[in-house]
Parts: sequence; C-alpha cells; structure tokens
Amino acid sequence: MGLELFQFQQEAASQIADRFNEYSAEPIGFGRGAKRRNVPFYQALSSITGSGKTAILAQAVSEIVAMSEVPPVILWLSKGKVVVQQSYANLAEGGKYNHLLVDTTVRLLSEYDPEDVANSKEALLYFATVGTFNQKDREKSNLKIFALDTDITETTRWEALKQRQTAEGVRRPLIVVYDEAQNLSDQQTELLVEQQPNAFLLASATLKFPAQFNTEVIEPLRTQGEYTDEDLITSIKSSVVVASGLVKGIISLDGLNAPMQETISEMLSDLREAEEAVAAEQLSFLPKAIYVCNTNMLADDAGQSDDPKQDFDQRQAPPILIWRYLTETCGIPAEEVAVYADLKTHKDFPLPADFYLYSGGDGDYEEFTAGDYRHIIFNQSLQEGWDDPATYFAYVDKSMDSTIQITQIVGRVLRQPGATHYEADRLNTAHFYVRVDRNDAFADVVDEVRKGLGGDAPEVRILTTPPGAERPESLPVKEQRFVPKTGIDNKPTVAPVGAVLAKVHDYTADAINTRGVGRRRTVQQAIGSGEAVDSEWVDFEQANRVNARWVFRREVSRRYRPALTVMNTELPKFDAKIGVGSTAYASITDDAASAVEEYLRFAVVKQLKPNPYEIGSTLVRRGSMETFENALHEGYDGLNDTERKFARALDDTGLTWARNRSQTGYRIPLISLGQTVWFFPDFLVWVDDKVICIDTKGEHLVETDSRRKLLTIEPHPRVDTRVEVKFVTAGRWKADGTPDSKDGFSIWQLGSGQALRTLPFEDLPSLVASFVPDDSDEEDE
Repeated sequence: MGLELFQFQQEAASQIADRFNEYSAEPIGFGRGAKRRNVPFYQALSSITGSGKTAILAQAVSEIVAMSEVPPVILWLSKGKVVVQQSYANLAEGGKYNHLLVDTTVRLLSEYDPEDVANSKEALLYFATVGTFNQKDREKSNLKIFALDTDITETTRWEALKQRQTAEGVRRPLIVVYDEAQNLSDQQTELLVEQQPNAFLLASATLKFPAQFNTEVIEPLRTQGEYTDEDLITSIKSSVVVASGLVKGIISLDGLNAPMQETISEMLSDLREAEEAVAAEQLSFLPKAIYVCNTNMLADDAGQSDDPKQDFDQRQAPPILIWRYLTETCGIPAEEVAVYADLKTHKDFPLPADFYLYSGGDGDYEEFTAGDYRHIIFNQSLQEGWDDPATYFAYVDKSMDSTIQITQIVGRVLRQPGATHYEADRLNTAHFYVRVDRNDAFADVVDEVRKGLGGDAPEVRILTTPPGAERPESLPVKEQRFVPKTGIDNKPTVAPVGAVLAKVHDYTADAINTRGVGRRRTVQQAIGSGEAVDSEWVDFEQANRVNARWVFRREVSRRYRPALTVMNTELPKFDAKIGVGSTAYASITDDAASAVEEYLRFAVVKQLKPNPYEIGSTLVRRGSMETFENALHEGYDGLNDTERKFARALDDTGLTWARNRSQTGYRIPLISLGQTVWFFPDFLVWVDDKVICIDTKGEHLVETDSRRKLLTIEPHPRVDTRVEVKFVTAGRWKADGTPDSKDGFSIWQLGSGQALRTLPFEDLPSLVASFVPDDSDEEDE
C-alpha cells in the first residue's frame, strides 16, 4: 500500500487536472494554416519546500490520464540526475507513489520506443534529465535521444516523440512535467515547444521562468485567454503544509561573527540537546548536521587556494579543518562524518583512511547515501535531490565574501522526520548557524531564507539572532503535564452516509446519460502536402470513460478525504463506465458532495484512548521573554497584545497553564471543508480533572458548525481528564451571537440544546476567574 495523500495534496492535484480538462475542451490557437498550433495548457504548482510536489504532480497526471480520450505521453523532467532517479524510484513499480499512477507505464526516456507508443493501451510516462535533449547542435549531438536507431525507427527518438502516433494514426497528447522548474531555460523551452505539448506542469518553490516561456506560453494565455495568475498557478498555503507535519514549523537563524570552531561548538551543543529530546520521546532517529563552506580556498583568505601537495595536518581547506575539528576536538567518530565536495587531492599526499570523501557528484551518490552519515560537509553547491528529514542543523560559512546561497540549504533542513511534530520545540525546528564576517551580512541571510521559503510563509516561525545578540534558549517544563489526544468519531456517520450511497443511481445499463460530449478541431492535410486547412470546432462523443467509483472517490477526496473511510464503493453499480462531462458524471459528483455533507454533519470530535500529549520544552529568547509564575515554562516570547494581557490575567488565578504553539503544538481535528484540518488553541489550562483549551483569535472562529463541534468534545470512558474548548473575544455579544457592546470580553460556549451562547465579563481578570473552581459549592452537573 502506497503513501496516502494529504487533503491539501489531493485538492491541488484535482484542481490542476480540472483546469487542464477545461482548457483542453477549447484551447487557444496560435498561428495560421499549416503552422497553426495550440498554446499548451500551463499550470504552476507553487508550494513551500517539502510539501510533496512529486505526489501532487503524480496524482494530477493520473487524473488527467483518466479523463483523456487518448492515453497521453508524459515527459517528466528535472535538471539533476539524482532528482530524476529518486522520482523514478518513487513512481515506478514498487515505489511509494506508484499506486497513484493508474493505467500508466513508467520508463526512462532512453527506453522510448515508437512501437510502445503505437500499441500500448496505457499512458506512457518517461523520465529524463533536461541534459538528455538540451543541446543546440542536434545533428552533431552524441546525446542518445537524438541518435538514429535503425532497429527501432528511421527517425530520431526526438522526432518520433514529436509524432507519438498510435497504431490508428492518432497523435497522443504530450504532458510535460518539470520538477524544480526554476531551472527551465530559454533553450529548453524552445526544444520542448517544438514537441507541441498539450500541457506544461511546472513545480517550484520560486516561480521564475525564462523570457522564451513567457513569450511562447504565458503571454498568449494572458492576452488571448485572459488568464490571471490565479488561473495559472495552483498555490498551497504554507500553513497547511506545516500543520500536516511534513515540514518543521520553526526556523532558528543564529548569526555568529566568530571563528569556525566557536560557531560549530554552539551548534553541537544544541545538537546534543536535540539528541536528549529524541531519547526522551523515544524516537527512532538521530538528528543530523550539515556543514556548507568553500572547498579549496583557504578558510580565512578568499583569494588564496589550499595546496593539496602537503601533509594532511598542514592543509587549510575548510572541509579538512571542519573534519579535523569534529573528529579530533569534539570526539565525533570519523565513520559518522562524510565530505561530499570536489576537494582537491594529490596521490603523493593521501587523505587519512577514515576520511570519507565523495567528490564524484552523481557518480558516487548512492555510495554516499548508503553510509547514513550524521555529519556531512558540503561544498557550495549541495547535491541536488539530496534531502534527509533527520537533518536538523546546518553550519553555513558566509564569511570572506562566500557566494554560498542559503536558499539552497533551507529545503535540506526544513523537512520533518516521520511527518509529525513532536512535543519538544527543538525537534520541530530547523537550526542554522551562519558564520559572517560583517554584521550587516546577516540581514541579507535572513532575507534569503524568507525567499527560500517560497515567499511569504508566516506560519513558519523564524527566530533570528544577529551576531552578538542573545540566542534562543530551550526552556524545559517545570512539571509533567498531559492533554488527552482527540480524534474524529466516524460511527455516527455510517448510517446517514450509507443512505446517500444507497440512492446513487446505477448507470451500468444506461447508454444515454453516460455519454460525454467534447469539442474537437480537426485539421485536414493531403498526404505529401505541407498545406493544411483549419476546420471549425465540432462536437463529438468522447470515447474516454471512467468508472463511477473513480468519479465518486475523487470528488470525496478533494472535499474531505477522511470521509472515504466510511464509504463503501465496492458495490457493482460503481463499476459503471461514465463519460467525462456526461449527465451521469455530474450526478455522481453531486452524490459524492452530499455524502461528504452528511459525514461532516454527523461526525463528532472525541477524546482518544489513553495516550496523552505531553507538553515539551519551548524555544524562547530571554531578552524578549515575559516570565510567569504559574505557567508550565519559565516564560514565553512573541505574545501579541491580546495574548499578553490574557496570559497575565490567567497567571494571576494561580491555575497551571501553558502557551500552545500554533502549527506545532497540541492540536484538535477540524471537521470542515477546506485545507485547514487542525485547530491549535492559544492556551491550555489545567483545572481539576479537565484541560481547558482557550483560543483568543476572534469571534469569526465560532461562526461555523465545524468550530462549534470543538465546544462539544466527547469524553472517553477510560480517560479521567476531560478536554473542553472555550473561545474568548473582545466585546459583549447577545445570546444569538450578534454584537451588543464593544466593552468587556466574552466567553463562547454551548448552552442547553447545543445552542451557541456567550457569557459577558467586564474585563479579562473577571473572565479568567470564571475558570477557577468554587470549592464552596458542589459542582453543578
């Protein structure tokens, strides 16, 4: 069983596929007569590094394949050989994403055979690096894609790919997928456009494309089709990626105007803290560190090279100095350290036997990854495609006019091991230790990091520490405290959802309502003539049909994926073949939407069996921290004005409480449509046998049914502690939830009959005092 998609991944993939299908019905034409061609469909996938772009693109391709009249050819490209190898391994048979590519054969472009294209009834997906074809002088090219192969065809593979005809003489659509598309060049664009692709699907954290691509694709879509950025870009909010656990929620940037040894020493001290946190939470990995520096220049002289013709202990190349400091001073075993760089060596002055150097780039990448090293020293250009979620720490030497681009490094440290956030802040944080020789250089680094996140990503908390400033500190809890975990109870949804499924029409024997209608422009051309005459668009019955099961499950997945767990679509009626765009297709999608609505209406949030969330340590900067007497931690920083006033009032009650981190702290599932699937309360308060989860973000949070469900979390019979949720807002409100006065504050809760009501208070001290149990009275059940 392959990895399941997250809700946001499914939504993004389906949006891309739907946009392609809609555009394909009436594409924009360019040119006249024999030179007329269609402007390719274009969709950019814009998302933070680590969001699973390969999975999203694979699902999008799969849905495009399912809805295509003729099975397409997919050309999946990347600049780096390692990236292609990894994507191929993930999508080929046995790969973790192979299950996403239904009815698709996965191969390397070097295996392209026109016979397969002619005779295969499946879609054909070919992987390649852009270097496979990216060469101007193709007649003199030694690239295999351009080489004549008389055993297969009398034309080049590149020309055969351009033809891509079935045995019936029908040209297959071509979908170009480009991962890490920031590497797209004008020359690549020219060669790819020659292939007359039907679509470009481009994925990148930073959407910058060459002039040729803008001219050939983007501008015609803007001017003739009036497409906007919103139409051309599928964007994913960074908040949902962080909340999913795929990436770390905090970035700590330490700038140090200090020697390499001192900078690395600071990093290793924090790494040991992370090791302790891993041990405390009994996790199965150990945190790793990378070191990025110049390779063959002297450490503190940007203009002089290190001489490889000298004894090892006399050499001053930064990778060697770092390796020696780690192994000789810090006691790190040499077998845990690798140097992955083009470090110069000389046969008469060999490196130590336990100095593991990988200087072959792609050539020795597999051997390098097999070593599972915990400390990796890279040169300026990190190996494209390398990423290890256990990498938490990065030393970056930006001194002596180093040209190292920190944007390359951010993504290597941002991924989260296990795709889950942990209780200690240290284990949800990407740590950077940047050595600079000018304090103003650190500000540039901070700007680079923000760019490396793909623009504005406010949900990723960035802790910046300029040289000489106070560094963040990990504060432990004063005492152990727990909060019961919660989940979604599906049982109440089974009957109402089942009733919707029972009403789904059986289209097995229906030949009318299952008929899909499309539009097609045919081009007539006499054999041996280069002249062609355009015809008008004509309606036709689409041959592409999908089964009702695919339509139903796709629609459920894009709306609220967890609902699939209670939907039995194995009934024979879901085997019915339905034309895309048919009346039956629309009816099935409506039924799926109704089923999701019933699921959301009847699902409830409940406490789970005993396995509580333990409050862990928190990262703060003491200089901006406010201390509290009764908080679980010594203090907190980054509180906004409302949170600060509330925290002060809460602390005065004497109750034990904690601030809860957004995106990485304690979370409760939301039962609602949309990408946001988790609720992170601002504060946790322990009162006798219950934990009150309090949110202070505003009255709009309680206006939807999904938020109201948070106010009625069902207890678990084997869990003594209850979880309650309360919303606190400024102003007073009427019983019906309409504003009454801007003065004072209100608590939102459910009253009798589950009706939403508010309790007004004059100020925050009187509001939080209502949380304190009155010992003089019996608890009123």
